[in-house]
Amino acid sequence: MEKAVLVLEGGAMRSLYTSGVLDVLMDNNIEIECTVGVSAGALTGSNYVSKQRGRTANINIEYCNDPKYIGVKAIKNNKGLVGFDYLFGEISQYKVPFDEKTFNESKQKFFVGATNCLTGKTEFFEKGQVDIYKILQASSSMPIVSNIVEIQGNPYLDGAIECNIPIEWAMQQGYNKIVVVLTRDKDYKKEELSNNMRKIYGIRYKKYPELVKTICNKPAKYNKTVEEINKLEKEGKIFVIRPQKPIEVSRLEKDKEKLQELYKQGLTEINEQLDNLKKYLAD
Repeated sequence: MEKAVLVLEGGAMRSLYTSGVLDVLMDNNIEIECTVGVSAGALTGSNYVSKQRGRTANINIEYCNDPKYIGVKAIKNNKGLVGFDYLFGEISQYKVPFDEKTFNESKQKFFVGATNCLTGKTEFFEKGQVDIYKILQASSSMPIVSNIVEIQGNPYLDGAIECNIPIEWAMQQGYNKIVVVLTRDKDYKKEELSNNMRKIYGIRYKKYPELVKTICNKPAKYNKTVEEINKLEKEGKIFVIRPQKPIEVSRLEKDKEKLQELYKQGLTEINEQLDNLKKYLAD
């Protein structure tokens, strides 16, 4: 097992890129000791720890047009655009079963970040600390389109709100090796929120002023984090795997061909960097 930490960015359906990357790691028996993810990065990372090659891609490509997964039936059953009851129920139990036994028994550490609505800060939950489906749901519950998830009496939403790329958390864990998988190309920058969107968030989450502040500050913080990642990469302190061209896949993409191509892009680009990754981990 590699003494390193694997950092997985969120990005909803853009996680098909991450899925391709992690499947190649599994193909090459590259088992990293600690994995941390937020939002879709956490969902994808859970399948890396459970050793289920292809599971993330299978679910998102096969069920992207299923209204129980994303759409009207999800709204009816979950009061939100994503059908977490369907994902963690019928899909994870019967259609594309999640290997809970392998996941729970794995010696790999696994952490999921979710945003506490009261504080606006990200909190990280370790595997076994809370119900895995509950924390994955909280971490993946996007503002506006998803409901708040209660864990241990506190309200949580998408882990990517405050900490889209948990590189700072990873650096605090004491590992000398950090591998980061991003879902945006090097030139991507988040745009500031419009005044209208700020008002919408303010109205929707008026009970949670700290959360609103965090949401409104997200673009600036994301761009600053990426700048730090680029600096650390240039200094050779971290290893970054990111799309080599802009991704044209929306957060809730329903075009299966686009999703398949993004998955293939992840497979191809990590294979091109595989020797360098192995060298980085071995040095």
